[in-house]
Amino acid sequence: MKMNTGLTIGILLIVILSTGLIFYKSNSHKQDQKVKKTKITENPYLGLRTQALNTTPEQLQIQISDERELFGIVMDWNIGKAIVTVTSFKTGDASLYMSTGQAFIGGFAHEEVSNAAKEFVMIGNKYISRAVKTEKLDPTQLKKVDFYFLTKSGIYYLEEDLSLIENGQSDLGELFNAGNQVITEYRLITDNK
Repeated sequence: MKMNTGLTIGILLIVILSTGLIFYKSNSHKQDQKVKKTKITENPYLGLRTQALNTTPEQLQIQISDERELFGIVMDWNIGKAIVTVTSFKTGDASLYMSTGQAFIGGFAHEEVSNAAKEFVMIGNKYISRAVKTEKLDPTQLKKVDFYFLTKSGIYYLEEDLSLIENGQSDLGELFNAGNQVITEYRLITDNK
């Protein structure tokens, strides 16, 4: 099976995340802030994912004039043993959640993560016209990648088979790679700790 570099990096991130650590967002927006490591006792995945999917422009303190303007995107990537959820917002806020309980929160404080999040949303604008409005918010199925486009008029949805992305046969490859870039930037932060 042919695997692209982005997919390989994503799999490496899964290994890194499996350490059982969670990173919490502090109140400071300084670029040089430290990431706080804390052990968790309960799995926060579903709560964090639900919170991301229900984020509003008002919570982000941004003005959205067009009802269908994309202000955030959530990507679920089911790798078999876990689901990786990438959240990115127009503001540069970004987080990673794993169904196994690990989370990286506070990417806005790191320029590279923030820029990758903004780029993911910008690229998402190319695909939203193909997405369908949905109320389906369950985590993705095995070997699938789901994209949720957050707008004032609701949540729009696209899904793709992971095998098509892996083999370069998906027309959602650019969108997946943009989401994977957010993962890569988080990995680079943790590698430098």
